[in-house]
Amino acid sequence: MPAAMLTASRSIIAGSPTAPTSASYTIPDALQQFFDKLEEQCNANLRSSEDLCSLKADLESRWRIASSEGHTSSTILYEILEYGWKEWRRITA
Repeated sequence: MPAAMLTASRSIIAGSPTAPTSASYTIPDALQQFFDKLEEQCNANLRSSEDLCSLKADLESRWRIASSEGHTSSTILYEILEYGWKEWRRITA
């Protein structure tokens, strides 16, 4: 699914209340939908499950870092999604 098909609205993901810093950060719906697709593939594709789950964690970390630094522009989102799609194709090839 190309990034253009994913919606651009935002949803709120709160940090864990037991975490030392329970600050909230915003994950755009497009990125959340990509995470959901990765999660589905982690469960369905045993051969590359570990790599796909690691990719999801990596992308989430990249967005969390960008958010904490105030870099949540559509350009940053696009770069993260583009990297994610390239890696997904490489992993599942």
